[in-house]
Amino acid sequence: MSEVIEFFKNYFWAFLTIAIPVFATIYTAYSRIRNENRETHKPYLNLRNINKIEKINKEKYYLILKGRNFSKVHGLINDFELEENEAEFFIELDLENIGYGVASNIKFYDLLTTRQIIGDQVLNENKNQKLFTTFDIAASVSKEVHAILYSTILNEDGIEIDDHSRILCVYQDLNGNIYNFIISINVKNTGHYDFFSYQPASKSYKKWILENKANYKRIIREYKNI
Repeated sequence: MSEVIEFFKNYFWAFLTIAIPVFATIYTAYSRIRNENRETHKPYLNLRNINKIEKINKEKYYLILKGRNFSKVHGLINDFELEENEAEFFIELDLENIGYGVASNIKFYDLLTTRQIIGDQVLNENKNQKLFTTFDIAASVSKEVHAILYSTILNEDGIEIDDHSRILCVYQDLNGNIYNFIISINVKNTGHYDFFSYQPASKSYKKWILENKANYKRIIREYKNI
């Protein structure tokens, strides 16, 4: 009996001696192929510019953006309750995919409220259609997105406070890997505005995500469940 046990013990250790390196090699090769595949199809969205325009084309998909001050004053007002003559700006966001793969299922969220910014499109003069189809940008392609920007300049104790929007743009590659970056639009009391784009490698991106950590996690969780 002891000889049988000794035989199987020796057989087991011999098996492990061969199997472990084989499994390690297979796992390493699989991981390398998976990473190479991800890099091959990795998109990279970038905000190239924001231009002020006279009016938006409502026959194409457009966004309705609300600054933090505006939301603070008006509350979570529905988009259909807004009047265009209250808008501060009509703008055009110039998005470019400088990556290798398609940026698929692009969505926009208000990082400060977690509210999804859903695109609208006019079907006729009495009816709008929400953006239910996916918004994609192929590699080496740029697309313009029109938007109505609502903002309010607050005055607290004689100090004017500029309004700002923090937009989290979330998208994915063809393998379902998720990426995002932040678009920041600041409206000044002079009537002018400036904008910034923060990618994950930047310190400003990390700062904003840290300050809005709970909102960020909620947005990504919601995006995954859509």
